[in-house]
Amino acid sequence: MTNPTQRSIKRLSIAILIISGISLAYIIWEMIAQIWVSSYIYPLTWNPDIKGWQIFILAARFIGMTLLFIMCCIFLYRINKGLKDGDIFPKSNITLIRWAALVVGLLAFVHSNYEAVVKGESAFMLDSNTILIPLIVLLFGGLYKMAYLAEQDSKLAI
Repeated sequence: MTNPTQRSIKRLSIAILIISGISLAYIIWEMIAQIWVSSYIYPLTWNPDIKGWQIFILAARFIGMTLLFIMCCIFLYRINKGLKDGDIFPKSNITLIRWAALVVGLLAFVHSNYEAVVKGESAFMLDSNTILIPLIVLLFGGLYKMAYLAEQDSKLAI
C-alpha cells in the first residue's frame, strides 16, 4: 500500500475514534444525568417491581457501548498495523467482527427496551432490529473473510 493511502486511512481511523469516543462520552453522561439529576429532560423513574430489569438494561447499555468502542479501537489498530506490515485484511479481525455482532445484538435489544426502562414501565419489547442488525454485521464479517481469503489466494498466485 502506498504511503499517502496509509496516511489517509490512519487519519480516517483517528477521526472515527474521536467521533465514537464523543458518542461514548455522551451516552455515559446521559446515563449519569438520568440517574442522578432529577431535573434532566427524561429522568430515570425507578420501579420496585422491575428494578432488576432496569439495572440490567442500564448496565448492559454501558458495558455494551464500552465494549463496542474497545472493539472499534482494536479493529482500527489491527488494520493500521496490518497495512504497515503489508497485510490488508488481518485474519484476527474476522473473530473480532463476529464478537462485535454479538455485542451489537445485545445493544439493539437494550435500545428497544431502554425507553420503557427509563420511564419505569414493565414492558419487554423485541423488535426486528434485534435480529437484523447483528445479521448485517455478520454479513460484513463474511465479506471481510472472503476478502482475506482472496488476499491469501493472490499472495499464493504471485
